[in-house]
Amino acid sequence: MKNLIKARRGTASIYAIVLMVIVTFAFGILFFNFVVSKVDFAKNTFSSQMAGLLLKSFSINATYVTVWLQNAGASLVEITGAYVNGLIATLTTIVKIEPSSIGEVFLQGIFVKGSTYTVKLLSVFNTVITFEIPY
Repeated sequence: MKNLIKARRGTASIYAIVLMVIVTFAFGILFFNFVVSKVDFAKNTFSSQMAGLLLKSFSINATYVTVWLQNAGASLVEITGAYVNGLIATLTTIVKIEPSSIGEVFLQGIFVKGSTYTVKLLSVFNTVITFEIPY
């Protein structure tokens, strides 16, 4: 009779462990779906944010490139990095462009007449806008 009682107690703990595993998997699946949906939302939001960034004009001299960008998107765009011909360029300041406004980006460097420079501007989330500037 005592073995039968111990067997029932052992079975109850096995059921409890199986139930905890099932509940853990269920919450894991729900958490995974929640995180994936938020990551997709963030990707779409920031991609569309940079898609709304328009190159208005630029000027170049021997030491600076000045670029005027218009934010046609609905949220703030922050330019934090730049590359010229694949090399890191120096931004004089971090540029924040409000929606429906134009911002100036100043890049320092040494630029030679007769060359064409490929400029890449990066936002906070490493979204890239690329264009070429002839000098």
